[in-house]
Parts: sequence; structure tokens; C-alpha cells
Amino acid sequence: MVSVQLLKLLSVASLCCFIPLAAGAQEKRAAAAKLLTLQKAPPVYVRNQRDKSKWPGMVREGVDAGREYFGNYGPVFVYILGHEDKRLSSEAFHRRLVAEYCKHRGAGVKKRREECRDGPGAELIKKAISGRGDAYLSFVGDTDPPLAELVFINPHQFRDPYLYTRGIHEYTHVFQRAFPSTPTWMTEGGAEFFACYLGEKKGWAKLRRDMAKFMKNAQRAKDAKLGIKDMEDVDEVSPAVKKYYRHLAYDAGAWAFALMIHKSKSRSIAEVPKKFYPLVAKVGWQRALAQYAQVDNKQAFYRAFDAFLKLPLDEQLKMLEGLKE
Repeated sequence: MVSVQLLKLLSVASLCCFIPLAAGAQEKRAAAAKLLTLQKAPPVYVRNQRDKSKWPGMVREGVDAGREYFGNYGPVFVYILGHEDKRLSSEAFHRRLVAEYCKHRGAGVKKRREECRDGPGAELIKKAISGRGDAYLSFVGDTDPPLAELVFINPHQFRDPYLYTRGIHEYTHVFQRAFPSTPTWMTEGGAEFFACYLGEKKGWAKLRRDMAKFMKNAQRAKDAKLGIKDMEDVDEVSPAVKKYYRHLAYDAGAWAFALMIHKSKSRSIAEVPKKFYPLVAKVGWQRALAQYAQVDNKQAFYRAFDAFLKLPLDEQLKMLEGLKE
């Protein structure tokens, strides 16, 4: 899941003539646009060093799988809190974690750090103590440079090996934040698709099996009139639509993302981060979608996807076989 300025959401240059800028120019442009950039330093992990369980390592492996594929974007801070062994959830650890979490928001102003400590910081600890699992990205855009935070709360509550692919999902959002925004269905659907695709390479997922589950979930949306066209911005939809957030953004979104690749000239998955997202940066997501999927406009793509949803599952899964590395 992806959020902007700590508001959690339950979350690209021409194909033929893209000329890379010098690193310094790229960084200046990204800073002005509040985008993440390629980094030399790896993510910074803030966690309880006394926790010897497997869960922090699984988070790291999942995040690293994303970094290996997309590149080392950031800066990124990874917060892991909430423990299977409740004795590790000490007040001292919570104070240290909140101090680290809030120092980026303080900008040298004590009052702002205190507001963070008593607000978002306290909420983090409350969630950890609740015992419920959660993971999401928060984007902090009022720092220089802007940064991403990956927050994993009570990771032991996630299924094994799902926690690995959740790490890929959240890091995909880090990569996406290096480019202008895309619609909710494309943001979450793309992260789900890559979580399954890269997860399969690591032995953590099965693309065909997991995509079949996504399709079944997508078909469970009771309002047949709803589609990904209704999930372009989850913050703007009505409560009646938002209750199908998972179905439309994640499940249907993953399939729409796959269909976009299938309709592209190359059908190459590897070309998506190299060509599609830079195209979004140049012309915006709507024109990029139309050009990349070789359709007239986004409405034409939505119609094609609606027709695709009516096909038998076997035919839908066969489409995945046409995708290339």
C-alpha cells in the first residue's frame, strides 16, 4: 500500500528518443518534482536488534529482491516493529524507534518533532501493541531530498512466504515514486503483479496460481457496473466504491497491468520499468497508457479490459503465457 505525506491508502521520455540526463540534473529535477532518485546507500533499517526471529530477515529479502530488479531508489527507511515475543516490545525500543521516525519530520524544529511523537509516532506504537499486521509505504515530501518509509508492523502476522512478496510490493511503490503519479489501479495493480512475478523467480510465489486467485477476487465485486475506471483515485471515490478497493485496485489492477504489457509492442515485462514509466514522466499516465498499450485512449483500454474480464479463466491465464521476460 502506498501513502502520500503519511496519509495511508488501503498503494513514465519517449520510447525511441529518451536521453538520460546527467546524475546531478536528474537529482535536481527529481527534488523539484518531489520524486525519489537512484541512491548509492542502501535502505536504513530501524528495528529491534534483539529480535532474532526470521521475520526481519524476510522483510529485508523481499525489499532486496525489488532493489535488485528496479534499482536502488530512495532514500528509504524501513521500520519494523511489533514482535512475536512480547518481551521485545519494550518502552525503550519504542522511544528509540519513534525518535528515528520523527527526526525526518522535525527539520530541526523541536515542536514539530514533539507533534510527530504524540501523533503519528504514538499511532505506530499503538498499532504495534494491538498485535495486528500491516505494511505500507509513507512518502515524506517536505524533506530535502524527499524520502520513502516502508513500515512493517507485526510482520509475524503475515503468512510465510507472503511476507517476502509483501516486501517486493512495497518496494515497487518506492520505484513508482521516482516517477509522476499513476492511477490507483495501476499503482497497486503494478505492485501486485511484480510481487508475483519477482516472487516466482525467488520461489516465494506462483504467478499463474496467484493471478488466478486475483481474478476470482476481482469477480467477487458485487456491483457489475464497477471497474478499474472507477478506481483512478481511491481518495476521491464514494464509500460504495471504496468497499471494493481490494477487488478493483489490487486484484483487477494486477490483471489490467498484465493486459497493458500484453498489448504492448514487445510484450516484455522487463521493458515496463525501462520504457513505460519514463514515458509516464514525459507525457503523463493517460497518454503513456494509450501509447504503450497501442490503443486510442484510456477509455479504449478500459473497454478492452472489460471485454477481457468476460473471457473464461483458462483464456485469461493463457494471456500470461504470451508475456516475455
